[in-house]
Amino acid sequence: MGRRLDRRALTCISLVLAGACLPSLLAVGPAGAEVSQKGNLRGTFNGGISPGKLPRAELAPVTVTMGGKIATTDRTVPPKLERIVLAINSHGRLETKGLPTCSLAKLNSLASADAKRACASSLVGHGNVTSRVSLPGQGAFALNGELLAFNGRLNGHQAVLAQVSSGAPLPLTYVIAFEVKKQNGAFATQLIGALPPIASEYGYISSFSLSLSRRYEAGGQKRSFASASCPAPQGFTRAPFPFAKASYSFAGGITLGATLNRECKVRGK
Repeated sequence: MGRRLDRRALTCISLVLAGACLPSLLAVGPAGAEVSQKGNLRGTFNGGISPGKLPRAELAPVTVTMGGKIATTDRTVPPKLERIVLAINSHGRLETKGLPTCSLAKLNSLASADAKRACASSLVGHGNVTSRVSLPGQGAFALNGELLAFNGRLNGHQAVLAQVSSGAPLPLTYVIAFEVKKQNGAFATQLIGALPPIASEYGYISSFSLSLSRRYEAGGQKRSFASASCPAPQGFTRAPFPFAKASYSFAGGITLGATLNRECKVRGK
């Protein structure tokens, strides 16, 4: 029977996991959030993977979630958010083999409902974006937008194209393009999102959420856009692991970042 790790064992394994035993995009424990602050600027980071239990060796389909909030401690307007980066643990996988793509140009020219119909076969996720907008001669107000994520290409690389559409009082449609890049190291898959101007520079993103998940069939095989395993050491049913590194980059050169540490649980033996 598997054992639950005590505090000392968890600390030890968390160091060992930087090597060959490092779990991948793994199931997470209770949802948590990490906070980073510089001066009056504060960023909150959250994310993880479901289901809560995964096989020890083979990969299984998962849903990857990420999100966060941006605020200032004195309620002043924060600097412009220019880039969001999520670097995911190197043992997980984002697969797009045989999955159709939707172009950035098409998403920039279509309303949300039309984009969902035209690019339904490339849909890989959904979410929400809240912006704070302050137009000349009007008071500040919150603007909520639905997010639809599509498989695409950008600069010759795999990409997740997140179209955001808001309704009243200010209908807007824009795309956050997350370029997917591969690198060496513990966090081998990077999603790098460039932020467009919001409401002609009169608004800023205050919070967002994104959930990525898609099962499909290609080449006669069942596939998953995101998959993971939980290779905890033999004899144990759970272990801690660094799920991802996340960062927000702002105008003026300010960057807030955090490592999202989660816990993996083994399904079966």
